[in-house]
Amino acid sequence: MSLRTALAALPDDRSTVHVARELVACFATHAGEPMQAGRLSRATCLDLDRVVPVLKALVAAAVIDCDGNVSEAPCTYQPDPVLRLEVERYLRAGDQGSARMQSSLGRFRGRLSRD
Repeated sequence: MSLRTALAALPDDRSTVHVARELVACFATHAGEPMQAGRLSRATCLDLDRVVPVLKALVAAAVIDCDGNVSEAPCTYQPDPVLRLEVERYLRAGDQGSARMQSSLGRFRGRLSRD
Protein backbone atom coordinates (compact mmCIF):
# COMPACT_ATOMS: atom_id res chain seq x y z
CA MET A 1 0.00 0.00 0.00
CA SER A 2 1.03 3.62 -0.13
CA LEU A 3 0.45 7.14 1.08
CA ARG A 4 -1.33 7.91 -2.18
CA THR A 5 -3.88 5.19 -1.41
CA ALA A 6 -4.48 6.60 2.06
CA LEU A 7 -4.94 10.13 0.76
CA ALA A 8 -7.33 8.96 -1.96
CA ALA A 9 -9.54 7.35 0.71
CA LEU A 10 -9.94 10.68 2.54
CA PRO A 11 -12.31 13.51 1.62
CA ASP A 12 -10.71 16.12 -0.60
CA ASP A 13 -11.54 19.16 1.50
CA ARG A 14 -9.01 21.70 2.71
CA SER A 15 -9.23 20.85 6.42
CA THR A 16 -8.75 17.10 5.89
CA VAL A 17 -5.76 17.74 3.63
CA HIS A 18 -4.30 19.99 6.35
CA VAL A 19 -4.82 17.32 9.03
CA ALA A 20 -3.26 14.64 6.83
CA ARG A 21 -0.22 16.80 6.08
CA GLU A 22 0.30 17.65 9.77
CA LEU A 23 0.01 14.01 10.85
CA VAL A 24 2.33 12.74 8.13
CA ALA A 25 4.87 15.42 9.05
CA CYS A 26 4.63 14.52 12.73
CA PHE A 27 5.08 10.81 12.04
CA ALA A 28 7.98 11.49 9.67
CA THR A 29 9.70 13.52 12.37
CA HIS A 30 9.16 10.81 14.99
CA ALA A 31 9.75 7.65 12.93
CA GLY A 32 9.77 4.50 15.03
CA GLU A 33 8.22 6.22 18.05
CA PRO A 34 4.77 4.94 19.15
CA MET A 35 2.22 7.75 19.40
CA GLN A 36 -1.41 7.67 20.44
CA ALA A 37 -4.17 9.72 18.82
CA GLY A 38 -4.47 11.98 21.85
CA ARG A 39 -0.78 12.81 21.79
CA LEU A 40 -0.91 13.50 18.06
CA SER A 41 -3.91 15.76 18.59
CA ARG A 42 -2.09 17.77 21.23
CA ALA A 43 1.19 17.89 19.29
CA THR A 44 -0.45 19.17 16.11
CA CYS A 45 -3.12 21.32 17.82
CA LEU A 46 -5.85 19.52 15.89
CA ASP A 47 -9.18 18.19 17.17
CA LEU A 48 -9.18 14.50 18.03
CA ASP A 49 -12.34 14.08 15.93
CA ARG A 50 -10.37 15.23 12.88
CA VAL A 51 -7.26 13.15 13.68
CA VAL A 52 -8.89 9.72 14.11
CA PRO A 53 -10.36 9.35 10.56
CA VAL A 54 -7.03 10.30 9.00
CA LEU A 55 -5.23 7.81 11.25
CA LYS A 56 -7.68 5.09 10.20
CA ALA A 57 -6.94 5.81 6.53
CA LEU A 58 -3.18 5.75 7.15
CA VAL A 59 -3.48 2.41 8.99
CA ALA A 60 -5.73 0.91 6.29
CA ALA A 61 -3.16 1.85 3.63
CA ALA A 62 -0.30 0.42 5.75
CA VAL A 63 1.46 3.77 6.05
CA ILE A 64 1.53 3.45 9.84
CA ASP A 65 1.25 0.37 12.06
CA CYS A 66 -1.34 0.14 14.80
CA ASP A 67 -2.35 -2.79 16.99
CA GLY A 68 -5.99 -2.26 17.80
CA ASN A 69 -8.25 0.77 17.75
CA VAL A 70 -6.43 3.86 16.46
CA SER A 71 -8.10 6.13 18.99
CA GLU A 72 -6.64 4.11 21.89
CA ALA A 73 -3.65 2.05 20.72
CA PRO A 74 -0.31 3.65 19.85
CA CYS A 75 0.56 3.94 16.16
CA THR A 76 4.08 3.71 14.77
CA TYR A 77 5.58 4.92 11.52
CA GLN A 78 8.30 2.51 10.40
CA PRO A 79 8.76 3.14 6.69
CA ASP A 80 10.51 1.06 4.12
CA PRO A 81 12.72 3.02 1.69
CA VAL A 82 9.94 3.43 -0.90
CA LEU A 83 7.41 4.73 1.63
CA ARG A 84 10.01 7.06 3.15
CA LEU A 85 10.68 8.51 -0.32
CA GLU A 86 6.96 8.94 -0.99
CA VAL A 87 6.42 10.73 2.34
CA GLU A 88 9.42 13.02 1.82
CA ARG A 89 8.20 13.91 -1.65
CA TYR A 90 4.67 14.57 -0.35
CA LEU A 91 5.94 16.88 2.38
CA ARG A 92 8.34 18.66 0.04
CA ALA A 93 5.59 19.27 -2.53
CA GLY A 94 3.46 20.98 0.11
CA ASP A 95 6.29 23.26 1.13
CA GLN A 96 6.80 24.42 -2.46
CA GLY A 97 3.12 25.32 -2.81
CA SER A 98 3.13 27.53 0.27
CA ALA A 99 6.40 29.18 -0.80
CA ARG A 100 4.92 29.90 -4.23
CA MET A 101 1.85 31.41 -2.60
CA GLN A 102 3.99 33.63 -0.38
CA SER A 103 5.99 34.89 -3.36
CA SER A 104 2.76 35.59 -5.26
CA LEU A 105 1.41 37.53 -2.30
CA GLY A 106 4.66 39.49 -2.13
CA ARG A 107 4.40 40.46 -5.81
CA PHE A 108 0.75 41.44 -5.36
CA ARG A 109 1.54 43.62 -2.37
CA GLY A 110 4.49 45.15 -4.25
CA ARG A 111 2.27 46.22 -7.13
CA LEU A 112 -0.36 47.75 -4.94
CA SER A 113 1.86 49.39 -2.35
CA ARG A 114 1.89 53.15 -2.19
CA ASP A 115 5.12 54.78 -1.25
